Amino acid sequence: MRGSLNRITLHQSYPKPIVIAFISDIHSNLEALQVALTDIEAQGVGTVVCLGDVLGYGANPKEVMDLVQARCKFTLLGNHDAALLDDQQAFGFNERALTAIDYTRNCLDPELEENHAYWDWLGELVPAMAFLDPRVSKEEVLLVHASPREPLTEYLLPALSKSPEKLQANFEAAAHRLTFFGHTHHPGWFKEGDPFVRATDEVSVLELQPDCRYLINVGSVGQPRDNDPRLCYAIWDGATVRWRRLDYDREIAREKIHQAPDLPDILGDRLLRGR
Repeated sequence: MRGSLNRITLHQSYPKPIVIAFISDIHSNLEALQVALTDIEAQGVGTVVCLGDVLGYGANPKEVMDLVQARCKFTLLGNHDAALLDDQQAFGFNERALTAIDYTRNCLDPELEENHAYWDWLGELVPAMAFLDPRVSKEEVLLVHASPREPLTEYLLPALSKSPEKLQANFEAAAHRLTFFGHTHHPGWFKEGDPFVRATDEVSVLELQPDCRYLINVGSVGQPRDNDPRLCYAIWDGATVRWRRLDYDREIAREKIHQAPDLPDILGDRLLRGR
C-alpha cells in the first residue's frame, strides 16, 4: 500500500501542545460532534483529523459537514460517504442504512447550486492516507477508514483476534508500524500477535512500545457500538494514545431522528444504548 498512498506532511506551527485528535464515524450526529470538538479545544489539541463516515444515520448532515470542514485538518472517505457518491458502494447496506443515505441525499440535493460545494468536497476524499507530523513523531503512520487491506469496507472487529491469518494480513498490508482506523465503532487496539484490547474507562491509555506494531481504532463520535453510549475519540502524542469518552445530549439527537422525514426511529433509539 505504501507506494499508492496519498501523503500529507504537516509543517505549520501551532501555539498549542502538539498532539493529534482523531475523530471518526460521526454519522451526521451534530450534538455529539459539537461536544467532541469543544472537548478537543479544551484539551489543547492543535490538529484534528477525521477518519471518515461523516455522514449517514443522523439528522444533520449539512451542519456536521460544515463543522468537519472548518475544524479538521483533513478528512478521509468513509463507506457511508462513498455510498452517497455512488450507489454501488452501498452494496451490503441494510435497509436502515440505505434509508439514511436517501435522507442525506435529499438534504444535500445536488440539483441545488448551494449544495455543490458539499459534493465537490466529498468527491475529493480518499479512504486511506499516509500521515507525517514531525512535531509529534518522526515516524510516518497510516490512516484508513476501515483497514489497511481494504481501506473503505473491511471490518476489523474485536473478534478478529480469532482469525490470526486475516489479522496478520492487515498488519502486512499496512507497511507502517502504526495504523489508525475507525469503521467498527469499537475503540481499542490490536498489537501484533495479541488479541484486541478494548479502550474503556479503566484502560483508556495505550503506551506505544517502540518495537511493536499496532492497529488502533479511535472509536466513534456519533454512534458508538461497544455498549457505551458516550461519544469517543482518541488523542495521539507520538508516545501514547488516549481515548476520551464524553456524554452529550443523546435525547436531542434521538428526537431529531424521530422527527426527520424517512429516518427510522431505531437509528435514534440505538444512540441511548450504544449499540
